Amino acid sequence: MFLNMNDYDKRQWQEEQAARDAALDAQRAKWAKAKERAARNAQRKIDRLARKLSEQGQLTDWEEEFTGSVGERLDKFGSAFQDPEKGRPADALSFAQKRVVAALNKKVKGEQKAKGEKCEKAKERGPRKAMKAGSGFKKKSNFQPRVRDIYEDLEPAAHESIDSEPFIPEVPPTDLKPPFLRVVK
Repeated sequence: MFLNMNDYDKRQWQEEQAARDAALDAQRAKWAKAKERAARNAQRKIDRLARKLSEQGQLTDWEEEFTGSVGERLDKFGSAFQDPEKGRPADALSFAQKRVVAALNKKVKGEQKAKGEKCEKAKERGPRKAMKAGSGFKKKSNFQPRVRDIYEDLEPAAHESIDSEPFIPEVPPTDLKPPFLRVVK
């Protein structure tokens, strides 16, 4: 079955298709600008963190190599990762790279505390009080499960015979006829 398109329908379809293509091109340009902006912001943040850590003398070799390689990839490709499973397409850094940058940021701000060091509010509150022994969840010492003994419902004579021989009732023979079967067409 073929549809016959007259010139008006064909022209209208071409105009609609051109409008859709133009909208898609505009959206792609918008995504490209957003990706470039994200790459620039990530590059600035990584450079700032590396500079501050090197000024403090806390930049390790691994962190220096990480910031250098990620910065190089951001400059060259506009993104520091290629696998789409590792991050969103418009992002400049993958999820794992964002975690490393967040750890660097914490390190710069001094939020990584030494073991045993308390924060300001904990110092103001004072030491914590220990829990009293046995103040947690209490065990019920006289707990008895709610179960039903099935032997309580039986008569005493039937109950005693269970341990000995099983009771098999006798069924009187009846005149059973075989079932009547018929073929239905």
